[in-house]
Amino acid sequence: MTAPMTYERTTSATRTIPRVRTRPVRLPFDDEGIPKHWLAGNATATAVSNGVNLLFPYGERFFVRSVKHYLPMLEARVDESPEGQRRAELLQQIKGFFGQEGRHAREHERFFDILRGQGYELDGFLARFEGAFGRLERITPPVLHLAATAAGEHFTALMAGNAFRDLPMFDHAHPLMRDLMLWHAAEEIEHKAVAFDVLTEAVPSPVLRYLVRVSGMAVAGAFLLYWWTQGTKTLLAQDGVDRRRALEEGERFQALRRALGLSDRRIVRDVFLRGIASYLRPSFHPWEVEDADVAATFLADFEARRLA
Repeated sequence: MTAPMTYERTTSATRTIPRVRTRPVRLPFDDEGIPKHWLAGNATATAVSNGVNLLFPYGERFFVRSVKHYLPMLEARVDESPEGQRRAELLQQIKGFFGQEGRHAREHERFFDILRGQGYELDGFLARFEGAFGRLERITPPVLHLAATAAGEHFTALMAGNAFRDLPMFDHAHPLMRDLMLWHAAEEIEHKAVAFDVLTEAVPSPVLRYLVRVSGMAVAGAFLLYWWTQGTKTLLAQDGVDRRRALEEGERFQALRRALGLSDRRIVRDVFLRGIASYLRPSFHPWEVEDADVAATFLADFEARRLA
């Protein structure tokens, strides 16, 4: 097993974090029938989950492009000093990050084929989303792309942490979708600090870096909230679920969560408001939430079952 690396923050606190490594994942979507409403038989809960899934392939390839832009800068700063060696370690983490994000994008696109087979029309929504993302990328500078990536990875890490706190809920999901969501979540935790650490290298001034970081959060938060909502609404409309039924099914889903001993899950509160509040603290670093162990535990089981 690869030895863990240590990350030394500017506060001099040292934390042990996992190596980011690429796993040869290819889920058997062709072999297992996935029901249309795969999460607790609930159309609304499934649409919310599928709605964010629609954003992943293009979004994660954007994340890769944003970090890749800064590889030459990092490579030029590798030397024998402690700082240079940490940059060398970061470059290794980046390689794993690229591999993980590429596989996430591929597996979610393979799941899109399942959705199309279930009768969903996805391409119009995907074209609008990717067009808006592409226009933003063309008119903004690379440092904002990197800052938006760091903020986006913060949101995905929050969602990943929520997924592992909600493990009893996944007993009510199709097993293959459970593995897709939790494998993705675990690797998001594993690489959650990579873009943030690259941003620290790219913008040495703490004051300027904070301003860039906040700007990236504004972009990432607005894009994620708007397009996640639009993706969910698109899928619900194609299911023939109107607002009243969506609210009723949402309440049934929350009742199931309470029956399982889980708190109500409110996306705006639990992902956006809490996520933004933590990220805006000047001293924030992604590894202040030490959740690598829960990700590693799932990944060990996942690899034993799926990658044997």
